[in-house]
Amino acid sequence: MRLLFLGAILFLLGANAQLSAQNTVDPKSVDINNLSDQQILQLIKEVEKRGLTENEAIALAQAKGMTQQQISMLKQRMNELKLQGETIGADYQNETDAIIEQGISQKAEIDSAQADERIFGFSFFNNEKLTFDPNVNIPVSPSYVLGGGDEIVIDIWGASQHNYNLLVDKNGDIYIQGVGPIHVGGLTKEAASSIILKKLIQIYSDLASENPRTFASVNVGTVKAIKVNVIGEVFVPGTYTLPGTATAFNALYLSGGPNKNGSFRDIKVIRNGKVVANLDVYEYLIKGNTNVNISLRDADIILVPTYDKRVKVGGEFKREGLFEAKGEETVSDIITYAGGFNENAYKERIELYRVTDKERMIKDVLSSEFDSVVINNGDSIYAGAILERFKNKVVIEGAVYRPGNYELTKGLTLKQLIEKADGVREDVFLNRGLITRLKDDLTLENIPFNVSEVIKGEKDVNLKREDIITIASINDLRQPQTVKIYGAVQVPGEMDYQEDMTLSDLIFKARGFTEYASESYIEISRRLSYDEMKEMGQKIAHVYQFSVSRDLKLNGEDAKFKLEPFDEVFVRRAPGFRPRGVVTVQGEVKYAGQYSLISRKERISDIIKRTGGLSDNAYAEGAMLTRKSQLSQKQIRLREELMKKDTSLQFSDIGFDVVAINLKKILEHPGGKDDIFLKEGDEITIPREQQTVKISGEVLNPILATYVPGQKLKFYINQGGGFGLHAKRRKTYVIYPNGAAHATKKICMINKYPKVVPGSEIVVPQKPIREPMGATGWISIASAMASLALTIVTITNTAN
Repeated sequence: MRLLFLGAILFLLGANAQLSAQNTVDPKSVDINNLSDQQILQLIKEVEKRGLTENEAIALAQAKGMTQQQISMLKQRMNELKLQGETIGADYQNETDAIIEQGISQKAEIDSAQADERIFGFSFFNNEKLTFDPNVNIPVSPSYVLGGGDEIVIDIWGASQHNYNLLVDKNGDIYIQGVGPIHVGGLTKEAASSIILKKLIQIYSDLASENPRTFASVNVGTVKAIKVNVIGEVFVPGTYTLPGTATAFNALYLSGGPNKNGSFRDIKVIRNGKVVANLDVYEYLIKGNTNVNISLRDADIILVPTYDKRVKVGGEFKREGLFEAKGEETVSDIITYAGGFNENAYKERIELYRVTDKERMIKDVLSSEFDSVVINNGDSIYAGAILERFKNKVVIEGAVYRPGNYELTKGLTLKQLIEKADGVREDVFLNRGLITRLKDDLTLENIPFNVSEVIKGEKDVNLKREDIITIASINDLRQPQTVKIYGAVQVPGEMDYQEDMTLSDLIFKARGFTEYASESYIEISRRLSYDEMKEMGQKIAHVYQFSVSRDLKLNGEDAKFKLEPFDEVFVRRAPGFRPRGVVTVQGEVKYAGQYSLISRKERISDIIKRTGGLSDNAYAEGAMLTRKSQLSQKQIRLREELMKKDTSLQFSDIGFDVVAINLKKILEHPGGKDDIFLKEGDEITIPREQQTVKISGEVLNPILATYVPGQKLKFYINQGGGFGLHAKRRKTYVIYPNGAAHATKKICMINKYPKVVPGSEIVVPQKPIREPMGATGWISIASAMASLALTIVTITNTAN
């Protein structure tokens, strides 16, 4: 939006290069509403070329007579364009990039196999987040050197108004009508501006008066493109096209920078056959000195020679890698380039590994020698870490108020250290403490002491570096004392023992009884005393029985009974308690749904009676009972072990078992042996009358056939096209609707197939498919037969 505003202002000022002194525009006469988007776009380009700021443009507009009303109308026009979603700014940016950057070289792709990222400075020219792409849109600096192809923009405003867009020719001249040629080639922008302004006085004499009413500014519009040759040890040497504002780092960035053999410390810029600068990239990387990044000119050559000295830096430095040294630089300089030592470094000595003409050598460089030891090519510097030990640390732990690490001051004693730790706790074990000490040969020794005597000052011990003082609590020296409660309480489990704890206290901590608890039958199991365990015997525990009311009151002697550590309390369930159960009846009954069991001896017939009986369409013979089956962890582990031993063994766990029932017989003889008791989670499914029979397995055409009363199994097999080629006929079986199954029987060498009823499924198993015998098998049989024949002939000849 800011660019659009500036562009429209310049349009009002008649800043178009086509305007002349004889064809000026009065800003007051311009109708804002008649400005086209294309005109605004054209003048936006002009703003960018001139490098004017918003304040400069507004001052220029006011000097030429633009009214405040026109500015307000212009802002309104801008808002309207914004609401309409115009993309003029984006179009301008794309067009500007296409025009100005046309022919500008792009960054070259480097061969990653040839790169060594350990080299300090490599990422400077090859970092996705750090770019030295040349910027073609920035205003030129006063030190910019003009040359052929540059555009000079001169603005005259005030009493006189005029605009000049002048191109510097190949001889370095510009031509102003009424003034003549002016040579600006090779001059800086600042020097050329001064000369041009002096020449303009010939036309606009008011420029030189003490109180001028005419003003002038000189700027550089479009800058020329220059070609620079980057040669030597760079990743992609070649000729690069850059804008005239480009610097040495711009060119090096495009070429990928110095390669693994290139120098970062002595990069030469050659101009007209002479070296005009020697660039040290470290000056920029280490010190931030931007003066090393000089501006380039057309036909400049950047030469990157091979490095002179390279040093490997490792260990406890802030930066590790390969660094370049030059001249008489010392170890101290390399440490500076590496960012100095890190917080864990041993700074008194470093290891310097050096390559001689014949072999390698190591040199100890002390801190006093860092400034005097000169670096050679191929040197390696390594800084070790400080020791993982303390020169003045002691540790106190255990039953003191402030355990931890403490400073070993001169003459510190054990009593003083205990006082520093705010003394011992109330639960301290006073009879013994322990000092673990590191001896001179780095082995450990134990020094016992009496805590009570040290506290009273009767005895004391002088402490040494790395001493560890352990003061125990009385609770540390005995088994944790707990009690356990099981059974019908809200929160059963193990709890900390407390002195004088009663049975009521423990039940209270367990959140009281459950609704089904029997308060009249509570047992406490107590382990044998120490004296009882001294002798061998058959008894392993004492058992006590109590009654506790639901308000947790004990009567008489029971109230005096105290629990002891490791007691186990068992709260029994009330004798008549049984968890309620729910069974489900689905299908062809009058009132299907869930039913609560009202007796432990409730049978199938009882539940069917409660459902209102079977419907008219019910198929009692097909009724099925499923019962929940949940395996315990022991059963699961047992199955896993069996399957490991026998890989052919497979178990299925579908979460329920099918109980084969004959509902018709049950309803005819309720309470009989077929009328079984129900359990929680049982589901009875009663289908409607079935009229089909399913034929599956090894038949030619497995189908669902219509049930025909009186027909036997083979009739239905024929309905499926008959037995298949690999059918195992004698193993054919029938699965009945109630989940039961009957197999084929063999009577007098005749297969007796099971009966088929509506809803049955006939299953024909498949014979195991045997692999045909290969050539090797036949050869083995032939060899065996030949051997047998030879044996028979031999026996016959012997007998004759």
